[in-house]
Amino acid sequence: MTGDASLRRRRWAAAAALAAVLVGISAAASPQRLPDSYYYERIAAQTIVPGCAEIHCFRPLVPWTLGLLPPTVVKWKVYAALCNAGAALAVFDLCLLLGMTARAALLAGSVSAFGFGSLYTLFEPFTGDPLMFLLGPLVTRWALQDRMTLAGGAATIGVFAKEFVVAPIVIVAIAAVRAGRRALALRAVWAAFAAFGVWLGLQFFFMYGLGYTYGDNHSPKIFEGGYVVYWLRHESLAASAAAMFVEFGALYLLIPFGFVRAPRELRDLAVAAIPIALIFGYVQQPDRALWNFHYLASPLAALVLEPLPNILVGSFVLLFALANLRIGAQVSGIPEARYALALTVVLAVVALVADRRRLAA
Repeated sequence: MTGDASLRRRRWAAAAALAAVLVGISAAASPQRLPDSYYYERIAAQTIVPGCAEIHCFRPLVPWTLGLLPPTVVKWKVYAALCNAGAALAVFDLCLLLGMTARAALLAGSVSAFGFGSLYTLFEPFTGDPLMFLLGPLVTRWALQDRMTLAGGAATIGVFAKEFVVAPIVIVAIAAVRAGRRALALRAVWAAFAAFGVWLGLQFFFMYGLGYTYGDNHSPKIFEGGYVVYWLRHESLAASAAAMFVEFGALYLLIPFGFVRAPRELRDLAVAAIPIALIFGYVQQPDRALWNFHYLASPLAALVLEPLPNILVGSFVLLFALANLRIGAQVSGIPEARYALALTVVLAVVALVADRRRLAA
């Protein structure tokens, strides 16, 4: 019992230290404001925006909550930092539940904390994304533990921030079917349906009760190519490819090999996530949509990096963070991201070569 209490204290101390680091990064991030911030601050100030013609108005949970605090950009950045620190801790716990070592779990949490999507929200905190990055691994762990009331409750409330929160429960349901755990799958399906039903009711209320519309947003236009077609039409092929690459960077090389080494339950979750990721990549901006699945990508990559010496593992995390400080948080005054990205790719190749040699030995 004493050991468990000591572990809990260390976990929370590490999470607090990480949150402090992320708050510092958010303070150093570019002060540029993007158009989305207007809608979130207006919702925070007014609660209801009559006749709103923006998809952000359908996601009021975060602005309503932060609207209780004095109006300042600091509260948004602190919110993003705390959620991302919590997400790293949730990834750590999920990895342990899936049977990974503490070293691999710590590495996975670090990669999630300093990835592109996480650090981008420190630059642009005016979204529900940080909360989704936290709820993804948290809801997944609760669902896997069959704490479905807790998982479903979090998803039911979370849909007021963003609809993605239902996806982890659906992924668990599909994975449970693959594993032959049909009773768990059925409970997960009911929890997902309940949360999705609340989301539909919310859309109906806003549209027909308050006159909200999605405006010119292309996400709901699923028969016109969703957001992905709009995105590809307005971005060059080179820019689109670059945006997709920096989303996970060197992790793309590691994930397939990590899948081979992964515990069965993690492999089932990863396979189940593929169709869900394709759906969200279709209806949302693909590069940003994919980071919602960080809680599966980071553990898979960590499994390949784990056996490397501490100096190489630490170097990978540091370089990975440096690259994303520039392209995610958009912190100026540090070297261009391409150098750090190239070095992380080199280290990923080193890890893959070492992994092949271990398997051949």
